[in-house]
Amino acid sequence: MSPDRRRAGVDPAVAARFGSLEQARRAMMALEHAGLDGNDIELLGRPVDAARVPRDPKRADLRLRFYLLPRLAAGLALGAGMGFVLGLLIAGGLMATGVLSWSWGAFAICVLIALFPGATLGVFLAFERSVGVAEDWSLTFADAPPGPVWVGVYTRAVDVREHARLVLQDEQPLEVR
Repeated sequence: MSPDRRRAGVDPAVAARFGSLEQARRAMMALEHAGLDGNDIELLGRPVDAARVPRDPKRADLRLRFYLLPRLAAGLALGAGMGFVLGLLIAGGLMATGVLSWSWGAFAICVLIALFPGATLGVFLAFERSVGVAEDWSLTFADAPPGPVWVGVYTRAVDVREHARLVLQDEQPLEVR
C-alpha cells in the first residue's frame, strides 16, 4: 500500500466527481494509463459503499466478462493478424534467400510459428490495457444505486497531483477538487 493511501481523516489530493461507476472506471483507467500508481487511486461515494458488499457477485462477474471478452477477442484478432503477416514475411524471406526450399508445408509452418505468439501477445496486451490495477476497479462492475462517484488520488507530490488533475479534467467530470 502506498504511504499516501487513504487513512482515517485523510482527504485525497485530487478528487473528481462522476455521474456513474462506468464513468469512474474510465477515469481510473485514464489515470493508470497516464502513469499514476493504482494504489493511489480510490473510489468514494454512496454507490461505492454499496458496491463493497455485493448482493449478487455473479452479476458483477458477468458484467466484467462482457467488458473483457470483446477487448480480448480484438487483441486476439489483431495479434494473430500481425503474427500471420510476420510469418508471411519470414517465410517469404527464408524461401527467397534459399534458406528454405519452396513448399506449402514449410510456408505454413513459418506462418503458424509466428501466428500463435502474435495471438498470445495480442491477448496479453489487450488484457493489460483493459484491466485496472487499482483495488477499487472491480467495484465499478457491481450492482450499486445510482449516484455520483468520486475518484480520489492520494499523493504528496505536487507534480503528480497536477498531472492527475489534468487527466481527470480530460475525462469530463461533473466537478474536480
